[in-house]
Formats: sequence, C-alpha cells, structure tokens
Amino acid sequence: MSQSKFQLYYWPLPFRGCFVSYLFAYKGEPLEMFTDHDVIRGLISKPPSEQENTPFTGPPLLIEKETGLSISQTPAIVLYVSGLLGLKPKDEFDAAMCMKILMDCNDVLMEICRYNGEMMWDRESWRNFRTKRLPRWMTVFEEMLIRGHFGKPAVSYADIGVFALFGNMTRCLPELDADLKAHAPGVYAHCKKIGAHPSLAAFVKGQEEAYGKLYCGGQIEASIREMLEQDKRDLG
Repeated sequence: MSQSKFQLYYWPLPFRGCFVSYLFAYKGEPLEMFTDHDVIRGLISKPPSEQENTPFTGPPLLIEKETGLSISQTPAIVLYVSGLLGLKPKDEFDAAMCMKILMDCNDVLMEICRYNGEMMWDRESWRNFRTKRLPRWMTVFEEMLIRGHFGKPAVSYADIGVFALFGNMTRCLPELDADLKAHAPGVYAHCKKIGAHPSLAAFVKGQEEAYGKLYCGGQIEASIREMLEQDKRDLG
C-alpha cells in the first residue's frame, strides 16, 4: 500500500470523523489517523493566534503532509478530499445536491447529540425525536434517494456520507435499525450496499474492533443509550 498523504485528527470513535475516513477507506487510500485525546485537546486549547494549523475549535482536522495545508470542519474537508478521490460530481448542480445531503447528515448528528451535548435527553424530548423528528429525517433521505440525488451508478461523497450517518448509527445503536428499515427502506438497503464494499467493510470492522459500538462518546452517548433502554422497558 502506498504511503498516506494525509493525517486526520479526530477522537477515538467514528461519529463525525467517519465522514472523512470512510471516503479514503472506500477508495482504498491510506489515511494516517491521530486519535490521542491529550494531543487533540492540546491543539484545540491553544488561542487561535498560536495554532500552527488552520484555527479551529474542535476536530476533525485534516493535514496534507507534503504541503502542510490543513483544513477543519467536516463538510469543508469532505468537499476538498472528495475532489481528489474522484467522489465529487462534475456537474455543479449534482455537486451542490451532494453538499445539501451532507449538511442534512450534519443536522441529524447535531439533533441526536443535542447540539454537541449542550443538554441531555429527557423522556418527552426523546419520544418526540424518535417518533417524529428522526422518522421525518429518514423520509427526507428516502425521498432524496427516490429522486436520484444519490444512489447513482457513480458513487459520490453523498452516498458515503449517508452510510456514515445511518450505517454507523444503526451499527452502534442497533435499536434504531428497525426505525431506519421502516421509514427509509431504500436508504437501509443502500447503506448495506455501500457498507459491503470490501475496503470500506474492512475499515469499519477495524474500527469496531478498536472502539466497539462507541458512537459519539461522553455523557450525551450515555443519555442516548439510557433513552433506548427505557424505550425497551416501555415496550416490554
């Protein structure tokens, strides 16, 4: 395998970082991963004027090893590397729709982790999210698939982004697997198809061996899992 041209700094879990790492994995391109908490916290604790890389407040951070160029914010990183990896549509409208899909993915992440853990889940808020808000999001993605904005013969970063969102969500939180299958059966099948790509499947397997079912981490993950457990008890 060729040497990695890029370094990705992200916490030791998939969540947002997988929107970048899965692109490289799908194409079979090496990516050097830095996941040390102390190193990352050291980088983000510096004042912006003292940050050697692009000023940022949290990972992911991507560094191009040869040039030293760096970029943060998941959508910006994805836009940059997808062009290099041949995963960005050439048609400008198609490319814009891919970004729309990626930003929808980002919105779902913000909602499920309650705006980066700003607050924890309570039963009323969670029930509203799981029975109304999340199903609506799932049907949004299903309709985007039906209308042909992803799922085309040429795989784009939107396809991999949808897998990074829902494939990872249902892998780490299997209680939500049936939700996706019920509200977005096409998306469910598409995630299975993308996730079966050999190099990507191997990468995801390696992540699970390293991190288990860890999803977004911290107190907010504990809160999500507590809600899912209470859902089970309520149904039981």
